[in-house]
Amino acid sequence: MGDNSDLAGTSEGERHDQLDGIDWSKAAPSWVSMFTGLVLPLLGLALLVGSVDFALSWLVGRWVSPSSMSQLPLAAIMFPPALIIAFGCCKLFLHLKDAMRTAYRSGKRQDVV
Repeated sequence: MGDNSDLAGTSEGERHDQLDGIDWSKAAPSWVSMFTGLVLPLLGLALLVGSVDFALSWLVGRWVSPSSMSQLPLAAIMFPPALIIAFGCCKLFLHLKDAMRTAYRSGKRQDVV
C-alpha cells in the first residue's frame, strides 16, 4: 500500500540511490575539523586541570611547611579537587552559554513582534 508505483520495479540499491541524494563523502567533516573538535578541547581541559592543580598545590604548600610534605604527593592529593573544579568551571561555562543563547532568542522574538 505504501509503495510508490514509480519505484515498484526498481531494486533496493537503485531505490536507495534515487531516494538518498546526499553525497556522504562530501558531507563528512574533514580530518582537520575532527582533530580541532576532539583534540583541542581535551588539551584545553588537561591544561585547565593542570593549572588548577598547580594553583591548589601552591596554595596548600604555602600553608604547610615545605619540609613536612614534598611536592609530588601534594600534587597527587590536590588532583581530584582540581578535576572537580575544572569540570565545575566547564559546567558553569556551558550553563551561561545556554542562558545567553536563550536570552538572545527570546529578545529576538520580542523585537519581531
